[in-house]
Order: sequence, then C-alpha cells, then structure tokens
Amino acid sequence: MTTKMLIAGVPFLISLGGALFALEATAQATDEIEERVRVLEVKNAESASTEVMVKQNTERLERLESIVEKMADQQIKMLANQAAVCQSLGVSCTR
Repeated sequence: MTTKMLIAGVPFLISLGGALFALEATAQATDEIEERVRVLEVKNAESASTEVMVKQNTERLERLESIVEKMADQQIKMLANQAAVCQSLGVSCTR
C-alpha cells in the first residue's frame, strides 16, 4: 500500500514542482515587465515635460518679441517727433 501511495505521489510532487517553477518564472517575468514599463513611463514623462518647457519658452519668446516690436515703434515715433521739433525750430539735432 505504501508503495502504491509513493508511486501515486511522485507524479504529483513532480507536477507540483513544475507548477512552482512556472509560478516563479512568471513572477520574474512580471517584475521585468514592470521595470520596462517604469522606464517607459519615465521617458514619456520626460518627453512631456520637455514639450511643456518648449511650449512655455516659445510663448515667452513671442511675448518678448511683441514687447521689443512695440518699443521699436515707440522709438520711431519719438525720433519722428524729435525731427519735427528740430525742423520747426530750425536747428540741427544730429548730435
């Protein structure tokens, strides 16, 4: 009877060992996949952050260009006014 139980139990133990091995291999593969996903998420976050920074810098540059353009227009108006005043007074304002 013990021999029959032993013969019946050996395949069970072998299949149990195989199942544990498969479970361990699956857990290891899951850990590797989680690490890969984590790396991809970090790269994606860095890329999104860079896109936001580029957009913000572009907007700031456009505002700065607008300010410089307005200042140039004001200087042109001031020079035109100064030239008109100098001409009306009949003086040389070239210094």
